[in-house]
Amino acid sequence: MKTEATKTSRGARASCNRGGRRRVHVAKMPRRGRKVAGSCLSDSPSHMSKKSGAVGLTSCPRHMGRGDSARRPGHRAHEESDMRKCGADRVRGDGACPGGGYRAAPATKAPLTAASPWSGFYAGLGLGSRATRTDAVTSSETIGGIPQNLADGRPTGASFDGLGFRASSFVGFNWQFAPQWVAGLEGDIGFVDQSTKRQSQAFSPGFTAFPLPRDSLTVKTDWDASLRGRLGFLLTPATLAYATGGIAWQRSGINSVCVDNGCQSVGYSPAVISVSRTRAGWTIGGGIETSLGGNWFARAEYRYADFGAAPFTISRTALINPAFSPTTDNFDLRMQTHTASFGVGYKFGDPVVAGAAAAAVVKAVPIAMSWTGPYLGLGLGARALQASVAAKSEIFGGAPLRIAEQAQPFNGTAFRANPYAGINWQFAPKWVAGIEGDVGFADRTATLDGYPVSPAFGTFQTTTDSLVLKTTWDAGLRARLGFLVTPATLLFLSGGAAWQHDEVISTCGSEPCRRRFSPSPPVIANAATKPGCTIGGGLETALGHHWLARAEYRFADFGTSTLSISRTGTFATSNTIDTFDVTLRTHVATFGLAYLFN
Repeated sequence: MKTEATKTSRGARASCNRGGRRRVHVAKMPRRGRKVAGSCLSDSPSHMSKKSGAVGLTSCPRHMGRGDSARRPGHRAHEESDMRKCGADRVRGDGACPGGGYRAAPATKAPLTAASPWSGFYAGLGLGSRATRTDAVTSSETIGGIPQNLADGRPTGASFDGLGFRASSFVGFNWQFAPQWVAGLEGDIGFVDQSTKRQSQAFSPGFTAFPLPRDSLTVKTDWDASLRGRLGFLLTPATLAYATGGIAWQRSGINSVCVDNGCQSVGYSPAVISVSRTRAGWTIGGGIETSLGGNWFARAEYRYADFGAAPFTISRTALINPAFSPTTDNFDLRMQTHTASFGVGYKFGDPVVAGAAAAAVVKAVPIAMSWTGPYLGLGLGARALQASVAAKSEIFGGAPLRIAEQAQPFNGTAFRANPYAGINWQFAPKWVAGIEGDVGFADRTATLDGYPVSPAFGTFQTTTDSLVLKTTWDAGLRARLGFLVTPATLLFLSGGAAWQHDEVISTCGSEPCRRRFSPSPPVIANAATKPGCTIGGGLETALGHHWLARAEYRFADFGTSTLSISRTGTFATSNTIDTFDVTLRTHVATFGLAYLFN
């Protein structure tokens, strides 16, 4: 019984033969044969069959379609048993049917066609953070026209690291030039309002003799932009891992304030000096993009940028005491940035998602994956530290001193590696809960040169005296709750307890400092593991039934702790006890790969 394919209104069809494909009208078959044929129709028609109305083909026993007259006595029971086995095999995905029928296509692959569904223009918005690593180093200084000796051991540099939340917009074009390769060009612009202030530094880094908190030097960064090439590899038809690099621009500036007693006594003018400029540099990074269905996609990206060193000059005239006029400080500001962002984009034209009728991807049976089970993974990323040390009190020779309370930043960014482990429970078709723990390893040291005790104590003007805040390992234990935007893509939130190990080190190494505190140890260290809380979220995408790629951001707050540094002086009248508060917060961005034991 052989006919041409007709519209679905004239009856469904199945392919059931021995070696070739035959079209069979189910409606014209004997009743028992029709029932068996119906069980053999494909569950998932291809995108081509949607246009024609034909039912997709699958594999069936060789004797199917002959009708009752072609059957041997007692053969019906064997036939129905064969058909049940055929259906079970199709569910299992191995495609083996009795009688040498056609094998079903693997259920986990979606072959690409030449139409390149990733090609086209796109635009999107991103949210994240930008950590700035900025070092200011004085190159020359003149007072009253006389060059100063910068090689006398005084501090000539200071760190102005900082971190700010960032909003960005991006546009680009993709070209899928091979089944698993995508190239493109992208531009973006980001907006951040971040500044780092060092008190008592009205002129240049290191020019500090007394704690004058109203005088300050501030480094400020705001917008940034980039134009980059991209090259990506399709881990799955819906998930792209890519590298990116190109030109970057950063808007930054300085603000010098000289209004405290020292500046007023000589009449320095102008009191406030501000200079801004746009700096060009280069950037490199990478990320993951995954389809959310249709034309929408989500991304997680990290980029490093280097803007080199830019010269700045602060020049003032002394109106009251001409001996200090003019005063000119030249210093270089070296800047690097670490940017982490999560974004959502829209691709114009054909959708990216595999299986859409307009897309150039052949529809495949969805991955029958369960997210339930334990997992183990390894992450790489960065940890940005936001920390400050604020002087609270000082006792000198047994008597409390009135101090100008001030805080100094001890910010910093370091690369971080972390193993993590957890367990998932998929308690609903689109909801996943779980618990996870991790340990991170990073080594970041922030140093305030010239301050042997605290920011309020002043300085002996030498780099052999310093106050250091060092952060090393961290850990977390968190609950997770995720929503499956697609069967293979999980958006999740996490929160719980966190721990951070840090160390505060006071070094009294200069000759004036040792002379005052000769009986004391030159180095005093206070180490502690601080508990805190953490919250964050991320994106996880399946690379198969077991491998999971993720991008995650977390914020942790470890509160404020109080420390004291005591030194015994040469005479009892010079014994000191300095008390200060250390405030600590971290921002962690991680890309990870895990194995799910399901």
